[in-house]
Amino acid sequence: MNHTSNLCTWLNMKHFENDVQVNLEKVLIKYDLSPAEFSFLHYLYDQYESKASLLEIKDSLKLSSAAVSRMAVRLENKDCKPIIRYHSDKNQKEVCLKITESGIKHFKEASEVVDQSLNESFSSKEFQNLREAILTTETE
Repeated sequence: MNHTSNLCTWLNMKHFENDVQVNLEKVLIKYDLSPAEFSFLHYLYDQYESKASLLEIKDSLKLSSAAVSRMAVRLENKDCKPIIRYHSDKNQKEVCLKITESGIKHFKEASEVVDQSLNESFSSKEFQNLREAILTTETE
């Protein structure tokens, strides 16, 4: 067993993730989005007909219902109006969200800079060293 190696690998993963998060926050400022809001839009963009219930979004993003509701309100109030809220035809109590045409355009523009930022992070020497550490970590 190599607990020190596992511990170091885990800590390096956390540091790398934090660096990636900080970089994403910086590149998304231009689009008035947080990384969490970007993930929210990404989920809606990837769905059939670009819509989903709050519950589906909550489960997918692993957030609380309150956090998803707050994020939905923030997104609804943004200048580009990236999402709209409506009630399901099948269940009037179920709140659903749909990404708008302007939301799709906004998401695609932001997605380009996110991809660029992630490509830079994942091609870094730091990531290559972390990847090697993960692949050689013993799991007994």
